[in-house]
Amino acid sequence: MQLTRRVLIALAASTAIAPAAMAEDTVLRLATWDSEESLAIIESIAAAFEAAHPGIDIQVEAYGDGFDTKLAAAMGAGAAPDLMYMWNFPAYAEALLPLNDFIARDGEAMDIADIPEGLINVSAIDGNIYGLPAGFTTHVIYFNRDLLAAAGVAEPASGWTWDTLRAGAAAISNPDTGVFGFAVDAQPDPYDFEQFYWSNGTSYISADGTAVDGYMNSAEGAEVLTMFADMIASGEAVALNIGDVTSGSALFRDGKLGFFEGAMWNMARIQESGINFGTVVLPAFGDKPVVSTINSSSISISADTPNPEAAWEFVKFYVSPEAIAMRVNDLPVRTSVAEASGQANDPILAPYFEMLEVSGNASPAFLHNPEWSRIQENLSTAIEATMIDQGNAQAHLDEAVQRSARFLR
Repeated sequence: MQLTRRVLIALAASTAIAPAAMAEDTVLRLATWDSEESLAIIESIAAAFEAAHPGIDIQVEAYGDGFDTKLAAAMGAGAAPDLMYMWNFPAYAEALLPLNDFIARDGEAMDIADIPEGLINVSAIDGNIYGLPAGFTTHVIYFNRDLLAAAGVAEPASGWTWDTLRAGAAAISNPDTGVFGFAVDAQPDPYDFEQFYWSNGTSYISADGTAVDGYMNSAEGAEVLTMFADMIASGEAVALNIGDVTSGSALFRDGKLGFFEGAMWNMARIQESGINFGTVVLPAFGDKPVVSTINSSSISISADTPNPEAAWEFVKFYVSPEAIAMRVNDLPVRTSVAEASGQANDPILAPYFEMLEVSGNASPAFLHNPEWSRIQENLSTAIEATMIDQGNAQAHLDEAVQRSARFLR
């Protein structure tokens, strides 16, 4: 297990615990997957916590790309860190401390209502909250202003539809010059792709996690796959990950895409490219409500920590306005910080917050069935087959449902 240097830090007086509430020389181990700049920020936050608590040391453990393997090994050896970054709550829930009682006790004082509901929902299973948000992104559409203008396509705005995007994509596309209106990923991450199911009024799996028949292979689900396959067949879109490893983000940065569906992780390199771009919320399927996937990391407490109160105080600080303001490479997880910093009204960033506001009730499939990782392999096969065939979505999805039946018993 790789350990970084210990960091000495402090917490604002408003969140301090009485010295008598914890023993001297308390050490809290914090495991993260972050590196480089992001790791330095965590260490700085750990520094802003510990100075106000001379008896507490925060020991940051940088697991890097081997995060899950190292975390599982530590837990298996009875040496779990006290605090950890977390995303896969179904896999780790039994090893995590539910935060409901802490939130009930301190939530009003820490203004938990200032944290959007959707960011808390992604870390909740069966009513138990196992983490509070550390960072997030929703999904938006990036558009190339110059390509749109050259094709006489109006810039999109909130309330637009997939029909509008397709018409614009058709006007922009010129396969002879390698320019396309849109990019369709033939091998998308199923977690991210579920946003299109939700936006078309369906989901991958039933709320109780017992059925995919009538959900994954619903008429609405097949309609989503068919639409994207039709965009490839018509030349409106280029297919990604079929014999070519070029990413949609790279094509957009090279000025080869009119519209690109992406997230906050695409922003920095797009800005560096110098492309004249804008962002807008995801388009709607007709008049149905638009929903985005929420990609969120959380900070959680080990169920085995000998210092739950001290660990909770650190979690409280990690979601405080002070600490959030320090996380300059994340979108703020508090509404008040987003508004005070101007990010909520920034023309480029505002669509991310707009999508967050309307996506709070979305509940990803992996939270509903512990075997979802196996089920989604069949879904991925169906999506890719549809994009290659450029059709037969219903048949491919029906087969995926049949292959998944054994994981639902």
